[in-house]
Amino acid sequence: MEKDIGTTFATAAQRGLLTSRRRRPRVRDWVVGISAGAMIALIFGHRLVPEAHGIALAIESFLPWLGVVIAALLIVAVLSKAWAGSIPAAAALVSWCVVFLPVMTTGTAPAPAPGASEAAANGWSVATQNLRAGNPEAEAAVEKVIQSGAAVVVLQELTGPALERIAPLMDRTFGYRQVAGTVGVWSRFPLSQGRPLTLGLGWSRAMSVQVESPDGPVQLYAVHLPSVRPGEVRSRNAGLAKLSRLVEADPSSRLLVVGDFNTANTDRSFGPLLGILDDARAGFGFTWPASLPATRPDHILFRGFTLSGASVIKTPGTDHLAAMAWLQPGPARPTVSLHR
Repeated sequence: MEKDIGTTFATAAQRGLLTSRRRRPRVRDWVVGISAGAMIALIFGHRLVPEAHGIALAIESFLPWLGVVIAALLIVAVLSKAWAGSIPAAAALVSWCVVFLPVMTTGTAPAPAPGASEAAANGWSVATQNLRAGNPEAEAAVEKVIQSGAAVVVLQELTGPALERIAPLMDRTFGYRQVAGTVGVWSRFPLSQGRPLTLGLGWSRAMSVQVESPDGPVQLYAVHLPSVRPGEVRSRNAGLAKLSRLVEADPSSRLLVVGDFNTANTDRSFGPLLGILDDARAGFGFTWPASLPATRPDHILFRGFTLSGASVIKTPGTDHLAAMAWLQPGPARPTVSLHR
């Protein structure tokens, strides 16, 4: 009987041995603890991840979703009674909250209802939409954007046939239009000084134009940066770097950079632009893919405004949600950065 250390007849020495074994971290504790440590390292050190083979691109594009992984890890630790492992798992969850909870509450001022007047919006609104080349429902997509009441609209992937189909709809609502390559700007306010920009491709997918708003001139950069693939980010990064230099050298007191950047807020290459401009969004504001948004490549960056509201709009036939922001003239209100 004395050899059965699992019974009440065990000796004091045997009971001590059993207690020490129970307190010793088990394999499941180590697995949970190491996994939690890796999550913390990614949250605070994702910019150290090598870009080879698209590893950094994948991690940084979907970094906010680590919260789901961490929550699942903590639940597994509790259910499996991996008490030692649950401590680093809880620390990982706290780390995620420190970085991302402030982001979730950014830009959450009530947005005006679709179709509201600019007076009701207490400012004016900007929208951006990647139409998707070959979209058979392009007219329905722009109709949704028109119904939002936006004063300025930036469209990307505007191919020749699509332009012919949507132009009559857009021109009936907006009195002014500028198009460069596959990017177009429609505005209720006069547009001037439009010129195409090349940001990393052999054809124009960007332009700069001045918007003569009721509050004074606004310099607008409408952009569609090169696409990215795992291991293929050089063209996009070069385009971002050139765009950052243009914006940094621009003396305009009010400035907008709007479009499809093919870059998430958490991407290391986006840091220079976010260092000089504010990001108009409500929480994470994911826009891609439209069927189940998981990241935000579409942005409305601004200077010389305050953000009074932001939203996303589901449009037919596109693989991106439209992004929209309501802006008021004035000093920019800093938004919370996702870069750590």
